Amino acid sequence: MEISCRKGLCPLVLFFLGNVCAPIPLPGQSVDAVAAMAYLAGGSGAEELSEEEIERFETFLSRPLELNRASRGRLLASGLLTQYQVASLQDYRFRSGDVLSVTELSLVDGFGADFARALAPFVSFRSDNLPGALPRDSLEWHHYLLLRGASRSAGSPEKETAWNYGFKYRLDAGERFEAALAARSVFDGAPWPPSSWSLNMVWQGGRGKVILGDFNTRFGQGLALWSGMVMAGFSSSYSFVRRPSGLSPSWSYSGQGTHRGVAADFGFGRFVLSTFLSFPGLRDRWEQRKDADLSLLPGGNLAWYGRNGQISFTGFGRRSVSGRRLLTGKVSLDARYNFKGIDFFGEGAWDFAGDTGAGVAGISFPAWNEFRAFGVLRLYPSAFTAEYAGGVRSRSKTSDEYGVALGLERGPAVLTADFSGKPSDPERIQGKFLLKWPLQLFPTAVLTFRATERIRPSEWLRYRTDLRMDLDWFSGGLDARYGMQTSEGWTARWRAECLVCRSVGLLSYLEGGCRRDAWSAYLRCTAFRIDHWDDRIYSYERNAPGNYTVPAYYGRGICCSAVAGWKIRLTRDWKTLRLYFRASTIRYAGGKENKPGRTELLFQMIGDW
Repeated sequence: MEISCRKGLCPLVLFFLGNVCAPIPLPGQSVDAVAAMAYLAGGSGAEELSEEEIERFETFLSRPLELNRASRGRLLASGLLTQYQVASLQDYRFRSGDVLSVTELSLVDGFGADFARALAPFVSFRSDNLPGALPRDSLEWHHYLLLRGASRSAGSPEKETAWNYGFKYRLDAGERFEAALAARSVFDGAPWPPSSWSLNMVWQGGRGKVILGDFNTRFGQGLALWSGMVMAGFSSSYSFVRRPSGLSPSWSYSGQGTHRGVAADFGFGRFVLSTFLSFPGLRDRWEQRKDADLSLLPGGNLAWYGRNGQISFTGFGRRSVSGRRLLTGKVSLDARYNFKGIDFFGEGAWDFAGDTGAGVAGISFPAWNEFRAFGVLRLYPSAFTAEYAGGVRSRSKTSDEYGVALGLERGPAVLTADFSGKPSDPERIQGKFLLKWPLQLFPTAVLTFRATERIRPSEWLRYRTDLRMDLDWFSGGLDARYGMQTSEGWTARWRAECLVCRSVGLLSYLEGGCRRDAWSAYLRCTAFRIDHWDDRIYSYERNAPGNYTVPAYYGRGICCSAVAGWKIRLTRDWKTLRLYFRASTIRYAGGKENKPGRTELLFQMIGDW
């Protein structure tokens, strides 16, 4: 169960703190877990993620995905693994038995050492084949509940304190059935009905699954069907290639970009057939009470998986409710093949609405001295519609863009360069460069340099340079490649960032805290001097699970925040109960605008039974 309220619950907090804390590791939004999320999503930092992506990963921090016990449908429904990885994992287990460690998982085709280490916080290696293992009960019921409230007070007297709330509930019966509901309001909005919500029910079996409600579709390289979070840039090796997970239920507060309808997939041999029918416009009608136009969107994907690669065909068409007029539609063919460590991937798509095609092709191969190189070419004509697409790109949409991206990676260090243009405006060209270089100073300290450059010769603001330095220390041991080596210890981070575009924007913060088995506490202070909106700096802030905070700093001032968490056990009926509290305040001084300050409070409880 998870409950969140930001104000007026101090007596309740004191009551719970009077209980005895359970000596069980406290899951939550730790820096190393967020770094793993960014790595798996293809980003170089938490600032590049989305709220939906954070929510998706954090579901598995409290209840990890069981790699050896979950069915094929369950593995695919998680969205953590691609369809090829699921097929490869099942083939490995059939030939060699269960996977019992991160090291063994890294040896499975399609995983590798880096991916396996990043995936470790979100999965379990529990096996039914070990001596003394208890048989699993497929009818065991599990409940998860979240209730959240929040308050925000502005520094100006004419503005009253604003409130919002959110709640989540999930029920599952082992491998067979799962139902989930999430809803929330917004600050300064009507308290009821919720401003956005999502709902789904999933039935699973050995051959596949059926989803009713909200779901994501992620196929191929994203030219035809790709919903949910999309990385718009080239930040790491995983951003050069899309990692399709097929159909997966969506349990996000906002659910932006997801489908609402019914979907199913079935596996037979090396083939997987995925089909769905969604109703665009239905979300707007139900949530925002608008007279949105309704349409029908049927689609599907047929994929074949071999030992060294895969190939799949994807298609969909959106029609008006009457079914007489085709509004948009696409078909695509994608493939991926690995030959002696060289990975080839690509997809070609045809858009019936724009009467044009698009394509993307790439390669990844081992270079020299433990380096690995990446390259990807893309061509998206201006007539190619970006609706329901999420292909690799450096601009905002999978449309009106052509380009080439190159990358070089060695361990945690990465260098990428991307050059792109617009078919509709040949003079608008762009170059983007990224360098991320972590240095292991001591066994407990890592210094990371990060530099990005964006060049647009045809625009007034031609250059946008961002330089950042992070110094991390963790008493339990810190690795430049894999993060924290233990779950307990004292931690500190210092960041200094300078962004040059219209003028010069400066930001620096110092954060310190401690993490134990049953509690954690962190304090952070940020100072910033940013006089123009074009020079704004985004900086991720630690928060309670399910709350994603990446404010855009603009102006001159100081921001302070404190986050604390406790894990306690009440009765035998409650497996876990976790409490979180967060307080933050921002105050402005000087600058071109007289901006009011703001204070926010959050209280949250999480439990499972």
